[in-house]
Amino acid sequence: MTTCQRCGRDVCQPCVFKPVNDNKRVVVVARDDELLRRSHVQRLGTATRALNMPRREIPNWMADVIYGFKGKIVWPGGKEFLIHDEAIDRAFNDDGSFRWLSDFMLFGERELRQSPQFRTLHRLRLIDLAFRIAYPDRAAFIAK
Repeated sequence: MTTCQRCGRDVCQPCVFKPVNDNKRVVVVARDDELLRRSHVQRLGTATRALNMPRREIPNWMADVIYGFKGKIVWPGGKEFLIHDEAIDRAFNDDGSFRWLSDFMLFGERELRQSPQFRTLHRLRLIDLAFRIAYPDRAAFIAK
C-alpha cells in the first residue's frame, strides 16, 4: 500500500495535484446555425447589455478577453480556431463608432422581426466567443 503525499492516507494510487491555473481550458466556438438563431441573438444581446459598458468599450473588452485567453479555442469539430489580431475591427467593418452594438443590445427587449443576417455572423461569433471565455455559465444560458 502507498501513502498519499497530499492527504497522508493509505491508497492504491496517490492523489494528483491539480495546478491552480492549469491554462488547459478548451473553448468551442459556436456553430453558424446556432449563432443565427433568433433566440440566441436575443440572449446574446441581453447579456451584452448586462455588461453595462458603453458600446465603444465592448470591443476593447472582447479583445482583452479573447486575445488574453491562455487556453485553446477550437471549432466544433476540434480544429483550432485562428483569430487575426484585427478580427474585431474587421468584423465591424472598421467602424470606430460601433453603432451596430447599440441596436444589438436592444434585441433582448424586443422581438426580432427577421432572422439575423449572415453578414453579421463574424460579429456574433466574436461576441459569443468572448462570453464563452469570460462567463462560461452565462454562455451556457445564452446557447440554450
